[in-house]
Amino acid sequence: MSFADLTLERYSCRKYEKRAVESEKLDAILEAGRLAPTACNNHPVRVLPCTTPELLEKAAACQPRFARDGSIFGAPVVLLVCGVDEDAWVRPYDQMNAAPIDTAIVCDQMMMQATELGLGTCWVCHFKPEIAREQFDLPEGVYPYHMLTVGYAADTIASPERRAERTIAREDFLL
Repeated sequence: MSFADLTLERYSCRKYEKRAVESEKLDAILEAGRLAPTACNNHPVRVLPCTTPELLEKAAACQPRFARDGSIFGAPVVLLVCGVDEDAWVRPYDQMNAAPIDTAIVCDQMMMQATELGLGTCWVCHFKPEIAREQFDLPEGVYPYHMLTVGYAADTIASPERRAERTIAREDFLL
């Protein structure tokens, strides 16, 4: 599948089949994240794969609004994407820490790999980080930035017309 096709195929899946993701596919997704570029190759990103009922419940507790069937949107896999801020590159001019950007790149790369493998995903940022820190007993200095739900989609992508309505116009996108 070309990258252009991949970008058209990917959407935010919010309903999943009750079907496990094969370990080979999960390994490929995690490898795509591991290989993702980070600022100055500092690799401040850590990923916690939630695949057991206990871990999926903990993920769902971070945003009860999205809780379904013991997980977020009923996904059989939730990847908690965290950053170690002190390991990240810091821009010297304004002290901007690259950890949020690096974690986003890793999340995106895993999301696109999952799509290529025929899996649905949803990038979840609307959750309570302090609850995630508690639920997963994250070490000091490890901050939960994103969750990525992964599984076999039980919903479908919007029609091309509906997607076009929700996408920024090119003339608005370009400065």
